[in-house]
Amino acid sequence: MKHHLQATWTPQSWSTKPVIAQDVVYDDPKALEAVINIISALPALVNPMKIEIARNNFAAAAQGKAFIIQGGDCAESFDDVRLHVIQKKVKLLQEQSHLLAQGLNLPIITVGRIAGQYAKPRSSTLETLEDGTITHAFRGHNINGSSLGERRPDPYRLLLGHFYSKTTLDMIKDILSTPTQMGGPNFVATPNSFSLTPEEAADIAPLDTPTRTIFTSHEALHLPYESAMTHDRYNTSASFIWVGERTRQLDGAHVEYIRGLRNPIGIKIGPTIDSSSLVALLNTICPEPHLSENIGRVTIITRLGADKVITVLPPLIQAVQEAGHTPVWMCDPCHGNTQTTTAGLKTRHVGRMVLEATRTYQIHRENHSFLGGLHLEQTGEFVTECQDDEAMDEKSHLSSNYHSLCDPRLSHVQALSLARQFVDFVRGREEREKLGH
Repeated sequence: MKHHLQATWTPQSWSTKPVIAQDVVYDDPKALEAVINIISALPALVNPMKIEIARNNFAAAAQGKAFIIQGGDCAESFDDVRLHVIQKKVKLLQEQSHLLAQGLNLPIITVGRIAGQYAKPRSSTLETLEDGTITHAFRGHNINGSSLGERRPDPYRLLLGHFYSKTTLDMIKDILSTPTQMGGPNFVATPNSFSLTPEEAADIAPLDTPTRTIFTSHEALHLPYESAMTHDRYNTSASFIWVGERTRQLDGAHVEYIRGLRNPIGIKIGPTIDSSSLVALLNTICPEPHLSENIGRVTIITRLGADKVITVLPPLIQAVQEAGHTPVWMCDPCHGNTQTTTAGLKTRHVGRMVLEATRTYQIHRENHSFLGGLHLEQTGEFVTECQDDEAMDEKSHLSSNYHSLCDPRLSHVQALSLARQFVDFVRGREEREKLGH
């Protein structure tokens, strides 16, 4: 199979597909080609060895031996590549990791939606303004700007995206190497300690995980950029990448691209997917699920909604099990619970997100499966984009500190609260099981 893959797949083989979802059309294709050639010659942002370590960690999560917390902005902003902003994002992930490690009694794999989440899928590439003017939709800072004067796609923004990704990675490295009250440079999220040496951590954690590690991730949306960063089957722009609900077409360009990668790869699925479609996707991306190296190679990120998860998820789990796949199952409780206020602002209720996360966990337990992680849109800042109380007056506070470039993010306090409520649910369920209830 490997010989067949090498013969049919290249980092650019996606370009032979007749339909490329979310494609970006530039006024000057030669300018895009020049930019891509520059990027392809730049050093890797992420070392392939770290990608292999991530792959081993995801395999542990697929088998219930670890748990993943993945969190970050819906769409990163170039303007937020500032030390104090990145520090807050890292601090939030560290606090969540520690909370989950203590509560779940498992090693925690920490993944940031960071250092590359600069492009976003949109339902339409064009936007009609109030005066009837039609312009390009804002599609993330890698592609265009949010102000009306910057809406034309500009290929040179990809160079800025690469620069800001590298800068963010450098800042994360510096932050994690600086002693903090979480345990400093020797901190690792394990269930039994706050501050461990690397040797001590190796004795406790069943993972080949270096200390001070936050893996980075983003959606593999802009395929010319992603393929330019791909060398020897490694997408060196991030450790973990995923394709979204809008780009997971079985015969589409994005699935063709990800199927040949060594990175752990994710697929986001919503409530409209059926079991046969999911299994067909897995068979295409991972045609030899029986191989031990393919355990956890694919992460299924469910975004079903608190109301639909009860009926939609069980048959999906059962079909995947019958097909012989061992993916990581991850819950994204954000997207399926998004609402739009009468004022036109997107928002989410923390309680609904907690409900989907806990229901997802319970359904996996009932079906002899493992929930391997949570995938959250969040920020370390105190924004007012999501609501704590479902009955809250939608006009009361949302607009006071709403800065997201796209979807609403959990604030620092809300993101910690969600993780804490999830842990409380898991602990409570385990206690009831011990008592035989």
